Amino acid sequence: MKKFLLKLSIFAAYVVLASVIFPIWLDPFNVFHAERIRPNRIEPNKNYIKMKYILANPKKFDTFIFGSSRVGRICTDKIADEKCYNMTYSVGLPGWHLLNLKTFLKNGIQPRKVYIGIDSVSYTSNYDRQVNEPLRCPYEYLADDAWHLMRLYLVPSMIFGSVIAMLDSRSSKIDVDIFYKYGYTAFTTSSERKYDWSKAIPSVGKKVEIDKALNFIREIADICRQNGIELVLFTNPMHRITYLASVNDKDYFKFLEGVAEISDFWNFSSINDITVNNDNYIETSHYKYEVGDLIIDVICNGKSFPELQRQGFGVKVTRENAKDFIAMLRKQAEEFKE
Repeated sequence: MKKFLLKLSIFAAYVVLASVIFPIWLDPFNVFHAERIRPNRIEPNKNYIKMKYILANPKKFDTFIFGSSRVGRICTDKIADEKCYNMTYSVGLPGWHLLNLKTFLKNGIQPRKVYIGIDSVSYTSNYDRQVNEPLRCPYEYLADDAWHLMRLYLVPSMIFGSVIAMLDSRSSKIDVDIFYKYGYTAFTTSSERKYDWSKAIPSVGKKVEIDKALNFIREIADICRQNGIELVLFTNPMHRITYLASVNDKDYFKFLEGVAEISDFWNFSSINDITVNNDNYIETSHYKYEVGDLIIDVICNGKSFPELQRQGFGVKVTRENAKDFIAMLRKQAEEFKE
């Protein structure tokens, strides 16, 4: 009996070590080290960590940029006179921005201004799938549900795969100081390896849920209006390959028409000198910091670039001019030839 109990104790200790202690110590997505993440070559769950950080520092920022990883190249330290933090996270969706904004207000955090970057990702990604992904599960699904948190992050198979990824020298380590100070994406070593443009494919989701996305954006606009928050919507400048795929297969112009009915927005996606130049992109999904600087110049600094504006980059779209502007974009896309 004693031998049996000893074996049982050893087995129980092994289970606890393998299923609880080791995963929490290794913590590849940094959810158990949200106060000070480790640069371990695994992309952290940015939404969860950033929300915990903001809630713990409610007076530190009064302006926020929401969006997918594409807005991760907008450097908030270049936005003058604003205590701005970039909430960028992988495949950030309007529904999650809405949840985060509600959480802010519920906890007494009153933003002065909110920027939101949108594009075809905003309505072609799967909400249900993200809730069950360690990288993308939103803060609100983890903060009050310990079981869901454990189910996602205390999984031996996930830990094993993460260890392999951590050992991959080609991956980059995130810049922890910039992560907390400004929020935008920065790495201590470059992850922007040479991309083979001869094999480029569009970066766009499979679903088309335009009405769902528009409902979330409409609710965000209503909440901002009710709480005196200035809302600034803008479209991310999608690479021409992704842009044309979104236009041809994913009803992107229908989405823009719906956005224009809700709010004015700044447009940067079109066929223009920025989006047709591969040098401005890491791959077909993410633009470079220099493009983010142009967005800041237009939206925040009041600069204009006449030739780019003629091509649809940096244009303020309103309910009044939306029909003509989108008609121009349609014609432009139809006539474009590589």
